[in-house]
Amino acid sequence: MMRFVVMVIALLLTLPASIPVVAAGPSDGCKLRLQAQAAIAGFREQAPHTVPYFQEAYAFAVFPSVTRVGLGFGGAYGKGIVMEGNEVIGVSKLWQFTSGIQAGARNVSTIVFFKDQQALQYFQAEKSQFLGQAAIALATVGLNGTPAYNDGVAIFTRTRLGLMLELTVSAAKFTYRDIGQEPACVGASEDLDDAP
Repeated sequence: MMRFVVMVIALLLTLPASIPVVAAGPSDGCKLRLQAQAAIAGFREQAPHTVPYFQEAYAFAVFPSVTRVGLGFGGAYGKGIVMEGNEVIGVSKLWQFTSGIQAGARNVSTIVFFKDQQALQYFQAEKSQFLGQAAIALATVGLNGTPAYNDGVAIFTRTRLGLMLELTVSAAKFTYRDIGQEPACVGASEDLDDAP
């Protein structure tokens, strides 16, 4: 028995030395920025009516992956970046609670456009709430959005995956945090117009 214990201890002591060291990947912030750039490219390609919003908006928030689940009551969560002009100025989180006729789950990309500085500041102060929605999303089909700015905000959603039927009332809560000076992300475009 003692021999077995000694062998196990010897194995455990040599194990860390035999594990290869893997180079660190991009930070979570860089991953989120790369995902946001892919979401922007998807909107520009699949929803060309959003292109003028990218050009004219004072700022916008991109949530590349928002997961929504509902059966009677439901909820959603996602993380995103906030851009003013071509510069990433902050990160944001979205929480949503829904109640009504709904069943299913889906993953969407969402972009919130801010028409002017006042709308952006209202968002940054975490006062934003958007209520009411009705949609049917099947598989990877589905584009929704406000046809124009409402109180300085226009929201577009692109279904990435899922199946959901809903006629709900919802409350959304956004949080915002300035990023300050963050190191550049390898592979992330500094200029939004260079996004894939």
